[in-house]
Amino acid sequence: MSDEPLPTPQPPLPAPALVLVDGLTREQVLTAVGDARESGAPLDLEGHGSSGVAVLSLAVHQRRLGLRIEQVACLGARGEDDPVSGQALVVPPRPSQVSTRIVLMASQDPESIAWTDRTEAELAAAGWSVDRAG
Repeated sequence: MSDEPLPTPQPPLPAPALVLVDGLTREQVLTAVGDARESGAPLDLEGHGSSGVAVLSLAVHQRRLGLRIEQVACLGARGEDDPVSGQALVVPPRPSQVSTRIVLMASQDPESIAWTDRTEAELAAAGWSVDRAG
């Protein structure tokens, strides 16, 4: 029997956090997410403006895209097309195996508030867990 102490179990690493600024191209979004995904841990994504639409799209299509996303935050989006697909955001029903937390925060302008209200209702109706900040 060895007198050496057993190694102490380490807590799991936190999800890699990735903040995406407004105005990124499809290639920039996919490159940033691909680089963060290499850690193997679930992702924590924050997107501003059009990149907020992009992170929501990645979250709702994560199983098809081979991603694991712990949380997304969409800040100040105004209904721009998803820069990844080039189309308006379409919200499918939440798969039972996905527990991603979605946080929405509108800007102060009426267009952002209206888009955030509409998107929150669509996500909730499709079974996604949505929190509203601000």
